[in-house]
Amino acid sequence: MNMMQVIRTRKTCREFTDEPVTKDQIRTILEAANAAPIGMHDYEAIEISVITDRSKIDRIDALAGPNAGRMGTGPTYKAPVLILLSGEESGIERGTAYCNAAGIIENMALAATDLGLGSGYILGVVKALQSHPELFAELGVDDGYVPVSAMTLGHAADVTLLTAEREPTISNFVTHFVE
Repeated sequence: MNMMQVIRTRKTCREFTDEPVTKDQIRTILEAANAAPIGMHDYEAIEISVITDRSKIDRIDALAGPNAGRMGTGPTYKAPVLILLSGEESGIERGTAYCNAAGIIENMALAATDLGLGSGYILGVVKALQSHPELFAELGVDDGYVPVSAMTLGHAADVTLLTAEREPTISNFVTHFVE
C-alpha cells in the first residue's frame, strides 16, 4: 500500500482472532514507534511495554470493567498483544508525554495496517493502570513513569476492516484557513 492508502485504511479494530502476532511483526511495529517524532529528541521520556501475557491482559480488562470497552470485552477487546506507553511523570504536567505517545501510537497503528494487522488506540487500559498501581508495578516499568497511552494489536476477526478505504475528503473536520 502507498502511504495515503494506509492512512485511509487504518481503523480501530475491536474484534481479534486468537492467531498470534509474530516477533517479526512486533519488531516492525517497534521500529515504527522508534521512528516517531519525540519532543526535544528525549527518547528516554517514554517507555514501551509489549504485553503478550494473556493473564495480565485479562487482569487489566477486569480492573477496567466490561464497560470500558464495547461488546463487554473490556478495553483490550481480547487482543493478543497490548502495547503500553508510559511517560515520565514530569512530562505529564507539561503535556509532552501525551503528545509524544500520540505520535508513537499512530506510527505503530499505521505500521500495523501496512502489515495487515488490526490495532486500536485505547484509553481504558491507561485509566485502569493509573487506578491500580500494584498491577502497573508488575509490568516492570521504571520508577517515575506513569501509563499515558495504549494500543491493542492482533489479527482482525473481520479482514474487510483492513482493506476498505475511507473516501478521500477534507471536510470531516471544521477547517479554518487563516491567510
